[in-house]
Amino acid sequence: MKVLHQMNITMDSRLARKIFEEADVKKRKNKQAEDSLDPEEFYHFYQLLRQRPEVKEILKKYSADDDDDFLDLEDLQNFLKDAQKVNASLDECKQVIEKFEPLAENRENEVLSADGLTLFLLSPAQNIFNPECSVVYHDMTRPITEYFIDSSHNTYLMLDQLRGPSSTEAYIRALLKGCRCVELDIWDGANNEPVIFHGHTLTSKILFKDAIIACKSYAFKSSQFPVILSLENHCSVEQQRVVSKHLREILGDMLATIELNDSVTEMPSPRKLRGRIIVKGKCLAVTDCNADNLDNGEVSDEDEAAEIVDEIVQQEVTTKATNVQKIAASESVSHQRTLPVAKKLKLAKELSDLVMLKSVHFSDFATSKMKHKCYEMSSFVEKKTSKLIGQDPAGFVSHNQKHLSRIYPNGMRTDSSNYDPIDPLNCGCQIVALNYQTSGKPMQLYKGKFLDNGGCGYILKPKALRDPTLNFNPNDPTTFGCKPKSLNIKVISGQRLPKPGGAGEVIDPYVCVSVHGVPSDTMKWKTRIIDNNGFNPLWNETFTTRIHMPELAVIQFVVKDYDQRSKNDFIGQYTLPLTCMTEGFRHLFLTDNDGESLSVAALFVHVSIATES
Repeated sequence: MKVLHQMNITMDSRLARKIFEEADVKKRKNKQAEDSLDPEEFYHFYQLLRQRPEVKEILKKYSADDDDDFLDLEDLQNFLKDAQKVNASLDECKQVIEKFEPLAENRENEVLSADGLTLFLLSPAQNIFNPECSVVYHDMTRPITEYFIDSSHNTYLMLDQLRGPSSTEAYIRALLKGCRCVELDIWDGANNEPVIFHGHTLTSKILFKDAIIACKSYAFKSSQFPVILSLENHCSVEQQRVVSKHLREILGDMLATIELNDSVTEMPSPRKLRGRIIVKGKCLAVTDCNADNLDNGEVSDEDEAAEIVDEIVQQEVTTKATNVQKIAASESVSHQRTLPVAKKLKLAKELSDLVMLKSVHFSDFATSKMKHKCYEMSSFVEKKTSKLIGQDPAGFVSHNQKHLSRIYPNGMRTDSSNYDPIDPLNCGCQIVALNYQTSGKPMQLYKGKFLDNGGCGYILKPKALRDPTLNFNPNDPTTFGCKPKSLNIKVISGQRLPKPGGAGEVIDPYVCVSVHGVPSDTMKWKTRIIDNNGFNPLWNETFTTRIHMPELAVIQFVVKDYDQRSKNDFIGQYTLPLTCMTEGFRHLFLTDNDGESLSVAALFVHVSIATES
């Protein structure tokens, strides 16, 4: 029983003894033999433990002969067609048997046993994630404004926003995980070398040139599509020229530039920009740049880092002040710190000339539509984004059909926590920047969505978000322009679910299944709790829902360990877009809270998706 506990399974001692005796061949031959298992017998014991009754039920259902404990070629062909929604020839079925059937005798007889079917269902081809989505298959020739872009906020930070270390390693990690837009907060450094850190805080500093070297080295390891350098420029004109010099000399031909003028009516496509690095930042007005003697000019300075200080001050006032003291406290704060209004930054022309995505101040949707060019984009703090979505979601969608929008976390998230990315994505916001260094549900949903299109970091937005004639509103299903789908998920079983932290009592697992998308599609269900079994818990519970906007729906599976006395422990999760789910009997392999694989830990489910007429 101690061995079973180490394997994360508790079972009736009589059943355990029965399985042990079946595996103990020596004992059956010699009653005087010691109660122990040699390596071969222990392997047999393990095989008996890992038998999958749910797979045997599938085999029994699709076997033409009720007495058979295998599938012949025609049975397998019918199973693939009816259950897995795959049309396979008999020759292809024969190849499946040759590859997955462990017994030579069965391979010779061209039949698939329960063990063979189990191995087949565990293979990558039978994963819940559609293999067709694991390669780049979207149209990559549309303007870059028509794509969701995998993006990071304050990319240089390893931990929190106030005292955490900065490192080039953070850029490397983000880029290797598929990030296509990284942020660089640039400030004057010693010896005329610009540095990167979170201004107005105690975060450590790294050299700007080192970050650019890291970006150049790792930009295209995970994807060939363009990387955006989002510059938050706080440098003097002198050090801006150093920034410009490093960008040109280090990146060389990788640096993508275009002349920003009225002739630019549409942005280049990700395909056209393959292998190129784009600079986003402040830019001098076109009319100013025509002056022959222009060395620099002034632009508005929207200091994102300063927002942290402002928000902390305001939060302290709100929290501590009583009703009687609020006015006095407000006056006190105004004396302590005057919030910046229309600050100006001197901008070097050399740096301005390298900008391809011009950062501009956002006033309202009408002004942007009338005045802003396609290469001009605005950044929206999380709080402002929520307000715009609440007031005019359709207007936000329309804005994002022409302009890129960058969303970033509130300044009060000093612990580097993340906001829910789903609502901004529903409105077509392209650059929804999250703190990559922070694990948890927001990042799981985000990275789950970006599994699509080969994980290349660019996802073509649904037609409803790109076509201005549809007037898409995420709160109004009549504007979706698509037919709803009926989603049916049966959570059948779990396999080798780990203990939290790798130690402790045998777990009591349950599964949460949730849908994240437009408001009308948001749903969550839970299975019952299985006591004392993390090895092979069996649920056989079915959930059904209606998905009104399938192209924006993300499905998440989370396994937790129930604890009556404290918070339920997270065991593992898997998240993917609905459009990437395959129907039939499927395995999904769990990841930990950081998105790293839990190896053999898996859920076994059945999925059916039907388009409503």
